[in-house]
Amino acid sequence: MMDEMEEGETRSRGSLEFANTSILDTIVPLASNPNIEEALSGSVERLDEGNDSPLAKIPQRTAVFFDETVDVYVVLQTPYFDERALKSYLGRLVINLEAQVVNAQGENVEGPPGQEIIYSGSIKDSDDPLIVVQGPDETDKRPGEGHILVVWKMSAFLIRPRLRLQNPSIVFAATASLRPAEQVHFETLRDEYLPSQMPSGMNLLESFNDDPALGGIKPRLSALRVSRVAPVTQGVRDLMRPLKNISRNSIRIYPAINARVRYSRPNTTAPKPSVIASLDIDITPFANCEITIREVNLDMAGGSVENLNSIPGLSMPMKCLPQDDITFLYRVLPDDLDVTNKSLIRTLSISITASAHLTSACAPEISMQWTTTMDFTPPVNHSFGNPAQPIQRPHRPAQLSIGASSFETVPTVSSLAALRPDALPHTEITTRHQRNSSIPDFGVTCTFTGPPPSQPLLAGVPFSWSVFIVNRSDRPRKLALVVLPKRRRTEARITRPPSTGYGNPRKDPKTADAVVDENIVHAMQKNSAIESTEIVCLSTETRIGPLAPSACYEVKLDFISLRVGVVSIEVVRVVDLATQEHVDIKDLPSILVSPK
Repeated sequence: MMDEMEEGETRSRGSLEFANTSILDTIVPLASNPNIEEALSGSVERLDEGNDSPLAKIPQRTAVFFDETVDVYVVLQTPYFDERALKSYLGRLVINLEAQVVNAQGENVEGPPGQEIIYSGSIKDSDDPLIVVQGPDETDKRPGEGHILVVWKMSAFLIRPRLRLQNPSIVFAATASLRPAEQVHFETLRDEYLPSQMPSGMNLLESFNDDPALGGIKPRLSALRVSRVAPVTQGVRDLMRPLKNISRNSIRIYPAINARVRYSRPNTTAPKPSVIASLDIDITPFANCEITIREVNLDMAGGSVENLNSIPGLSMPMKCLPQDDITFLYRVLPDDLDVTNKSLIRTLSISITASAHLTSACAPEISMQWTTTMDFTPPVNHSFGNPAQPIQRPHRPAQLSIGASSFETVPTVSSLAALRPDALPHTEITTRHQRNSSIPDFGVTCTFTGPPPSQPLLAGVPFSWSVFIVNRSDRPRKLALVVLPKRRRTEARITRPPSTGYGNPRKDPKTADAVVDENIVHAMQKNSAIESTEIVCLSTETRIGPLAPSACYEVKLDFISLRVGVVSIEVVRVVDLATQEHVDIKDLPSILVSPK
């Protein structure tokens, strides 16, 4: 009995000594494929000795890039144990690695700096570590038994955070704790198969043997295969001993490549809808090295992508320098519509693979992948795109001079009503919008997208518009979107003569003029009619910002239609909250409301 108690105390002291004397650290070597075993084989110092640490002699990265896969080495230094005890302790270790982006603290900014975790991973039990034995220091007056270095390699992909970056840096933090031996033994038994030559337990599915729906099949599930999963109690958590961690080194992080995709429609009318996609790749000055673009792929499900870059100078791989801007053009075509799916919305996948040549031994790999949606629906607005000429006439006389000043003589709805009161105006006249090139650029681009054609709009049922906003100015913007209510259009009317006696030159002096003319009364009654509201905006005021230069944002505007048919929004006003400048957007999609 005493021997068993002494043996248990020895095990407790051994695990406690392992947890108290072990040190955990991380390193990001400068070389892409370093020989860690050779670099650590001749060292005898401890990891927490600062500049004398064996890891300090290995050249490390001073800056990393977003969208890069970084090899992080987690190093554990522990006192010398025999092989059996070391394997038992390593099997009980739980090691986690986190990469956190931290912004620099501004001078006039109160509160803690912004931070976000962009990577979190753990070391699996199947990962075999590298073990390096450190001999005792012979120069020490009291030489010890030496140390053991255990090295794990983890690949961390550094995604781009959502927070606004301000001189950011990244911190790799590794944490390790030692689990109790009982918990490890329980998990090992739970993952194993049932022991052989052991009587089977009760059949939990025996009551389904006579079920006619199974067709004579007798299911069987042994009770030994089902175990009760108990949650981890606070006592078990307390038994997990954390190891000393000194991995808090800060490394600068920058974007090496910025990419964006833009779309435009061809001016010519094609038999099939197509979109020209331009992919802009910008090499940032933070790279400070040569960047090699190895591969650029655009793939679309339910369509085809035609590469328009078959010209000299755009072949892969392509070597670029900082501040280079490369544009790739693609023609995107949707496949023929099938019977089940009539939507013209497709998903476009974009991937870019590149490498940065920092040194001859360091070449980080950069990989960018994202997806976006494309709508091939033809534009509803007839005035989409700038016309080639101010006025388009199929049979224009040769002697008629039509120039830039022809807008002054364009017939309007009011003038046509005066000339031909019983005729309807032409569609081109009612839908033509005169563009004034002297209007200053507001610096903001708005794209309005309505529900797809496969989703019908019903009266009394709310629906949404998606507004994609891009800040093309050189300063941050705070914007507000306001949907103005529809105003009654007061068109010019023809002055008609009174009902009687006005055009007769021979006026009877005994007959006086009418006090109230019947035409005037009729016109007043007709103009006093109040138009019913067609559509109501549920988003009273939507605010965006602050929006950085060249940044984009997407908001939704909610509406509800009150009648069936073709309804429209008259104006959406974009207001700059800083300068109170505004611009009214009138080229908006029409809305077709179906009956329920």
